[in-house]
Amino acid sequence: MCRIVLVLALAVVATYPVTAAEVVSSAATSVPGVVGDGVHDDTLGLQSLLDSGRSEIHFPVPPVHLLISKTLRVHSGQTLIVGRHTVIRLKDGSDQVMITNADHDQGNEDVSVVGGIWDMNNLNQSLTEYQKTRDARGRPYAPEYYIGVLMRFNNVKNLSLRGLTLKDPVTFGMQLGNLRQFTIEDITFDYNLKRTNMDGVHVHGNSRWGRIANLKGTTNDDLVALNADDGGCFEMARGPIEDVSVGGVFSQDGYTAVRLLSAGSPIRRIQLANVFGTYRYNVISFTNHQVHPGSASTFEDISIRGIFCSKSGKEMEFDPLQSGGSSMALIWIDAPAVVSSLTISDYHRTESVWPAENIVIEPEATVECLQMNNVSVINHTPGAIHVLTNNGMIGYLGMTGVYAKAEGDTTRGSVVSGSGVIRQQDRQNVFTVNVDPGLAK
Repeated sequence: MCRIVLVLALAVVATYPVTAAEVVSSAATSVPGVVGDGVHDDTLGLQSLLDSGRSEIHFPVPPVHLLISKTLRVHSGQTLIVGRHTVIRLKDGSDQVMITNADHDQGNEDVSVVGGIWDMNNLNQSLTEYQKTRDARGRPYAPEYYIGVLMRFNNVKNLSLRGLTLKDPVTFGMQLGNLRQFTIEDITFDYNLKRTNMDGVHVHGNSRWGRIANLKGTTNDDLVALNADDGGCFEMARGPIEDVSVGGVFSQDGYTAVRLLSAGSPIRRIQLANVFGTYRYNVISFTNHQVHPGSASTFEDISIRGIFCSKSGKEMEFDPLQSGGSSMALIWIDAPAVVSSLTISDYHRTESVWPAENIVIEPEATVECLQMNNVSVINHTPGAIHVLTNNGMIGYLGMTGVYAKAEGDTTRGSVVSGSGVIRQQDRQNVFTVNVDPGLAK
């Protein structure tokens, strides 16, 4: 008889499922101070959970719409777990960072945030002063000064951010700096592209031993920025960035996949791997942006591997017969960069949109050792594409397994072009179709 009752009960549940509204109400009201209807402010209730001293905090599930008006603060030794489809939205007019670590001065350890759709609601927040004036140098960084970032983690050892969707920040999705041992992975960027400076993962100086992986979406600035120096109100930290791996970057009509920026502080031992998609500006850039004029721009031991990219023409003005400015190259090395060792391998570009430059070394930029292995450039455009344009100085150039082809009957482009100097070079297995081998001086 008991078995029959149990079967009947299960049948009733299957026949009359609980509605989503009932689930949301039950889950949300089980947490004091949290309503979860997207209308009432849940900030105090959510922060009370984080202040409870527990090592593992769960925001209400199944999916609810949480509303906050102040910054949530995560403590050392704490993991915050949010339902994958739970929305945390910033209230209109709040002009706040949505979440950060609790102690920027003394630092925190073992901080993790997992899951959630973090919606900064940018059209209903103020523009930053920089977005209004384009002047970032007028004042130094201050944590209380509003610069439009969605989440900020500063001075953390063992930081983990996983399985997040970042939606519509005013500027950066993540602002990170002063990190030791960090993992950022499985991040989706759901951006409306209605604001400028909408970076994805923005890492400042004094950061080392990090892994950034599996990033998907289209941002309106650098999808990943490793900025050892930044200048002005954005410079949360200044110092070396070392021993960081970035792998698995996916974007269609992206801005720039990965920016490396050094203006006084070095960037060392960086691996950039498995980048896919189309990009309006660069796939990878080595820059300084004059954020500290006259400072050295130093990059050491950089590995680029597994590039499967081409240009996007979305909302860009370009001539399909012309390469445009050198700063639009897929890989752009700007002056006064000094790159000690750069390896580019498994790089494959099939271009049908825009014959923008491929790899450019600007005048007064130096690459001491450049090795290019297993590189192919297939040009379907009517313009010319050079595999490498060197207007700076290369100490040693090694090329192994390079294939360059221009479709059609017209020879255009070359393997190596430019007015720069190559002191020593070695080429093996370089094959071209309608492309000049282009032996440079």
